[in-house]
Amino acid sequence: MTAMQPDPQPDGARAAGELLHPPYWLVSGLPWQGDGDLAEAAIAIAPGMIARDSLSRDAFQILGCADLYARKHRSRVVFFSDLTRMFTAAGMSWAELGIDWQSALQELQDGPFSALLLTISERAYIFICNPATRLLLAGPDGEEEATDAERQLVRHAIASKLTAGWPPYMQQMIDTGRIRLAG
Repeated sequence: MTAMQPDPQPDGARAAGELLHPPYWLVSGLPWQGDGDLAEAAIAIAPGMIARDSLSRDAFQILGCADLYARKHRSRVVFFSDLTRMFTAAGMSWAELGIDWQSALQELQDGPFSALLLTISERAYIFICNPATRLLLAGPDGEEEATDAERQLVRHAIASKLTAGWPPYMQQMIDTGRIRLAG
């Protein structure tokens, strides 16, 4: 038998901890706007910080799927393409589930939610945006098959950047009063 112990942190401290160190981020691609190897072409949001009752049904469903995926895979970074890939592997699609994923992602990107834009390489962009389980990439030396290990490297690199960059960003939001902590 276990007894519930009260959280020793006051609500404000717990809220600040969750704001600064969310359990995971949902990362989705943006239109590629560049002619070089790098572009600000992905966005990261912390789903745990988003009040679900303020969302459309479609955005609510996407965040619910992301929550489940992050827990099941113990992932700090969930690509939107991971969710699409999961449904495709199960023989399903967003459309079959009645979810307008494009408008939902737009809502999450445009909403009043804390988000960080990510500068990424073209190759990382492919892994963030493409849900295919088998990717053939054409390059100057011919075709090569992209590996799941490389997809995981991209995920870990983004997780490292967000783990380092998110807390100062959120602290600045708190310090300037753009986010107010209850308590």
